[in-house]
This record gives sequence, structure tokens and C-alpha cells, in this order.
Amino acid sequence: MLRMFSTKKKGKEKDPNNDVDDGAAAAARAPAEARAFPILDAEEDTQITHSDGGAALYRQLEQQAEADRQRAGSASATPHTPAAAIKTTKAGAQKIEAQSQRVLQKRLMKELRDLDKSPSVKEKVFTVSLVNDNLFEWDVRLYKFDPDSDLYSDLQLLQRAHGIDNIWLRVSFPSNFPFSPPFCRVLAPLVQGGYVLSGGAICMELLTPDGWSQAYRMESVIVQLMSTIIKGKARIVKAVRREFSEEQARRSYDYLVKTHAKYGWKTPPKGDG
Repeated sequence: MLRMFSTKKKGKEKDPNNDVDDGAAAAARAPAEARAFPILDAEEDTQITHSDGGAALYRQLEQQAEADRQRAGSASATPHTPAAAIKTTKAGAQKIEAQSQRVLQKRLMKELRDLDKSPSVKEKVFTVSLVNDNLFEWDVRLYKFDPDSDLYSDLQLLQRAHGIDNIWLRVSFPSNFPFSPPFCRVLAPLVQGGYVLSGGAICMELLTPDGWSQAYRMESVIVQLMSTIIKGKARIVKAVRREFSEEQARRSYDYLVKTHAKYGWKTPPKGDG
């Protein structure tokens, strides 16, 4: 069951790092004509790179990732399946072995093999690839959202305008995984609401130490994450004030963990999942 954040009004603290309004609240305040993600052109906004929902940032991150792979001597093409990721991992096995414990490496390799056989990957609900052949960091691209959701509509518009049809996540695994949860954040396009916090961190109980279980499998975690951001009415940000950063995301995540440890979590009505 999905859980959402709840505090008493008197003791509720504001996250000083959160520059992005809650998506549902922002949508309610905006006039109807402003709620749909616009297809922008040069005449409508000369600063297209800052008002394109993060499309330029997405392309910039792709170019940076390609440059990093070339410097590392990796294949020029990004592996878009777990099976391909396993092959490139074996090529860099010595580097991985030096930074991991045996149990962690075996568990992550099993996760990749299971994902390669999973319906979610075969049907391209999402894809998984390694970041610079690093078994501890995954790029996860989310493709198939509920067609009735606002986020689905936003992505359709973004695809027509800029050729981008997915939400790009970065998943980082700690050295004591699976006993501690992975750290997940949105890279691009920029998303607000849907329990996406400042910096792209994601507000989900199962991604915190108190809510995590070593029995969880990554396919279920990713599918649950997709469901969470849809139920939270996530939207793609029209005007990008500043990029998401890992430092900012980790600050938001630390704040989230401390706040929920103090106030607890609230189960939403059954109709909300």
C-alpha cells in the first residue's frame, strides 16, 4: 500500500531546500489554460532551453554520459537491457570487484538477470542500463504510464516537441545493499508533484531505512515508484529554474527521513491505493 506524508500542523516544518511546489497544489492554483504542458517554439519563448520542461537538460545529460563512456573506454552505445549491462559489467569486473563485497555483487547481478526476464522490461515499461559499467549505479528510463494521467499527456507533448518519451531516473546502491535501500532520483525531464522532492529525490516509505526490506526486488520497486508518482499527480515542469542535482536531492532525502522518523507516515484512503 502506498503511504503519504502527514504531520501535525503545529509541528510541521518547511523543507528549506524545496524550490518546487507540490504538483497538485500548483495545478489547482493555475488557470485551466496553463495546466497543460505547452509545445514551445522560438517565437513563444526565446529562452527555449529554460522553458522546455527539461528537454535541453535531458540532451545535455545524454551527451555528458556518452563523453564519460568514451573516456572510460566503454562501448559508444548505451546498453538498454539488463542482459547487455551484464556483458559490459563482466568487461569491467576487476574495477567492480575492488569496490564491492561479494554478496552485493551477486545480488545486483541477480537483479539484472531477473529484470532481463521480467515482463516490465520485455514490454518496455521501463529500461535499465549501467552508468559507466558501474554495477552500483543504474540509469532507469520510465516509459509506460497510465494513459489517463497528466504525466502521460505531458510526455506525449514532450515527445512531439522534443523527441523525449521517458522519465530518466538514476538509482544508486549503497555498499550494504540489500540491507539498505537504493537512492533514487529524477534526472530529467524535471518533474514536480507526485512525491518528487527538491533535487529530484522521491518520497516513498519503502525507499527509507524504516520502510525498506531486503526481500524487495528492483522490478517491484520501480513499478511501485511509477505508481507513486502517478497517484501523486506528477507533472513535467514547464519552466526550469535550475537543474536537479544529486547534492540537493540527498539533502531533501535526509530531510524526508528525519521528518518521517519524527511524525510517522499516514496511510491514504483505500481509493488512493
